[in-house]
Amino acid sequence: MAIAHAGLKRPYDQVRDSGRISSSPSSRDTSRFREDSRETSAAPKIRSGFNTPSHDWTETPRETTFEHDASIVLIGLNGVGKSSLGILAATAYNRRLVEVEKCFADATGCTSQAYRKLHGANAYHSKHCQVLQSTLDAYHKNSVIVCNFSALEHDGSRIIRSYADRHPIVHITRDPAGVQSYLQAWNMERVQQLLHASGPLLRSCANFEFFNLTEKLTAVEDPQAQDQAKRGLFLTLKRVERDFLKLLRNILGDHNRVLSHHSAYPLSEVPVHYRSFTLAAQVGIYDIVDKAVHLDGLQVGADAVEVVITSKAFLPASQQVPREDFLLQVAEAYATVRRVTIVPIILTVDRRLGGSAPDLYHALISYCLRLGPEYCTLDIGVQDPRKALLLASRGRTLFIGLLHRDVAPARGWQDVSCLEAYNSASEMGCSVVKITMPARNIGDNFALQSFLEQGERMMLKAKLTAYNTGALGRMSLCYNKILTPVRTPSALTTVPSCPDALVTPKDVIVALFATFIYEPLHFFIYGANVSFSLSPAMHNAAYRACGMSHIFGTHSSDTLEDFKKLSREPHFGGAAVVQPFKTGILPLLDGLSSHANVIGSVNTIMPVRELTGDGGIPDRLGLLAQMNRGGLVQALYGDNTDWIGVRAVLRRGLSPANTVRPQSTALVCGAGGQARATIYALLSLGVNHIFICNRTPANARAVADHYNKQIDSHSIGLLGPATTSQCRVRILDSFIQPWPPGYRHPTMIVSSIPTQAADGSSTNFTLPDAWLCSPTGGVLVELAYRPMMTPIVKQMRAHAHKGWVMMDGFDVLPEQAFAQYELFTGRRAPRNIMRDEVLRKYREEQEHLNEARSWDPNPPAT
Repeated sequence: MAIAHAGLKRPYDQVRDSGRISSSPSSRDTSRFREDSRETSAAPKIRSGFNTPSHDWTETPRETTFEHDASIVLIGLNGVGKSSLGILAATAYNRRLVEVEKCFADATGCTSQAYRKLHGANAYHSKHCQVLQSTLDAYHKNSVIVCNFSALEHDGSRIIRSYADRHPIVHITRDPAGVQSYLQAWNMERVQQLLHASGPLLRSCANFEFFNLTEKLTAVEDPQAQDQAKRGLFLTLKRVERDFLKLLRNILGDHNRVLSHHSAYPLSEVPVHYRSFTLAAQVGIYDIVDKAVHLDGLQVGADAVEVVITSKAFLPASQQVPREDFLLQVAEAYATVRRVTIVPIILTVDRRLGGSAPDLYHALISYCLRLGPEYCTLDIGVQDPRKALLLASRGRTLFIGLLHRDVAPARGWQDVSCLEAYNSASEMGCSVVKITMPARNIGDNFALQSFLEQGERMMLKAKLTAYNTGALGRMSLCYNKILTPVRTPSALTTVPSCPDALVTPKDVIVALFATFIYEPLHFFIYGANVSFSLSPAMHNAAYRACGMSHIFGTHSSDTLEDFKKLSREPHFGGAAVVQPFKTGILPLLDGLSSHANVIGSVNTIMPVRELTGDGGIPDRLGLLAQMNRGGLVQALYGDNTDWIGVRAVLRRGLSPANTVRPQSTALVCGAGGQARATIYALLSLGVNHIFICNRTPANARAVADHYNKQIDSHSIGLLGPATTSQCRVRILDSFIQPWPPGYRHPTMIVSSIPTQAADGSSTNFTLPDAWLCSPTGGVLVELAYRPMMTPIVKQMRAHAHKGWVMMDGFDVLPEQAFAQYELFTGRRAPRNIMRDEVLRKYREEQEHLNEARSWDPNPPAT
């Protein structure tokens, strides 16, 4: 049984500092729709007071360029989650939250419903439009403005539509079940009718659209599982927050307080269309909505997900506007994929719609841009003057220009029109140009390589990708370099809506190794005693799943002499380094990432086989070009992924109520290498007040001094000038002193204290309960995981009901390994496979040790 949470309401002053919002009556209590819902004999419909736009939303030019501080407006029906999203956006961007309904109550002294009854409809319309206009004018900067659907009544839609010329207006929508669960009124059919009736009007007023997926929690009988479900309630809005902020970044651009959850991962630094041999997993919208495809399996080996929009029914050429139910399906499919993936999403309207219904094709492309994907495909073979309008309204979405020939020209890839189309699409503003045609024979695959070489010599701004379609074209798919379409391994045949996806990601990777484009390499973990390490299991499972011929092993040594030899072998691919060599190995390295340089230690070593012209280390794109290749090692490059793992887990466990703000406080327990990486992770999240405590205060002081010097000298690139003046790492002399006055109790705590002391005795480390007084709880990360149930884990489980979320070493270990996998292979990690494997291996290990009665709760390997 599933429990729907369709817009968990919470007073705003519980999420942010109080005193910033009016205490007027809630707009939910005065909604005209809630009043109308009592009339169950008739289906809901829009009252005559709502003015339908004189032109269709598909023809409305969308403004997508705004000032960085332009206020954001959220509009939509009751029950779609506007208020919750408004709180999330206002908190993340440190903006004022404004609700138009409350402004009306402040201006008139009564609710809109009461005002209408007292003064009549005409007076209400006049007053409401006056308040709406004055509210929008007064809060035109640095605000998040929430408007109910009733705000569009009478002349309100014109006011909002005019405001959209200078401000982002986001139409919030939701699945009917989520809306119905929130409203507790009408049956599903009536909610669907309301969504369909209101959609065109709302869309005509907005520049963007956000489909708010309803969270579902599983109801279980087991008491322990129920306890976990209760703790999960504190994170109910976490994934919604991530999804919505992703859209806002597309609208407003990057923001130092609203960095992507996955921006720290190495491949996030390089756009996917700049990398080589990237793969786009194709999936149709009905496969997603009908749950006919396993989305986690779809992403294994993929660098992007391409959602193909097609229709089950024949569409007449006269159809100009998509049906509302179809648009909701498109939005839901996109939102579902967005929820489960970190890779870029490409929205592609089935090219066959362009020929059968060109107006509908144009409308669907326009709708795709409203959803804010990273990429959108545009058929450049369709002669439509409106293409310029679409390109002008793309915002930060990148276009992939597609030219597909159903019949190959007589001269095939030597036809001059192919290069002309590439040049034209590049000048048009496309970031990628994709040209395809059916293969007539195997020789067409070799002719294609000549065409690609000609394209590269043109040195155009747009990247060129081209391949042959059909069974004879599968060879060209394996050697195409940019966003090759691939199908999910579970699909025995091609998906009808994705006819070009004839191969799986594993097919492509295996072919690259078979033809020596990729070479088998040897990776290993190096440390004093790494026999218990779980890293080889994770990496080798990922290699097998993706079709790679690499091997990841272990090497234990008391010195670095063996490493010096191993790292110079022709098939050395890279190494994970653990204690005691994370700092001692630095003299052997020829270059460091900016992150490792600040932290002062490394855990990842990569070979450099080609240096720059001046003998230096290449940039990230240059390093990627050398991945999966053997040969002479000319230099060694060091990086650190420990901080990435800690950062990812903190972000995942930190509830929206504890979003990082200027006053937020964090506590780091311990002063070793993991503590150094943790402080860097906290700085990257924007935490200004960081406390460090260790049983040997001198070690804590050394770490604090290290970072404070870096902060004062402006050496940390993650910190801007304004942030630097506020950041400080402070010392707590002991774990028994009172929490320092003048600072909030921590909402982020990371423990890097081992479960065993040097003499083998148990540390039994816990925190003073007086330090755990954050009124909204927080997140605690326990980096030790042998055993899993440490004393501090038991302590924090007892505080779960107060909002504390417990994350352990098995949350952090895979995350840092994902980043290592990217650095080693230049490809995205198969995350679920690696997570499942590390837990399986650990359980298998524990069973073996228990049988042998030689269980070591804290072996030195990590």
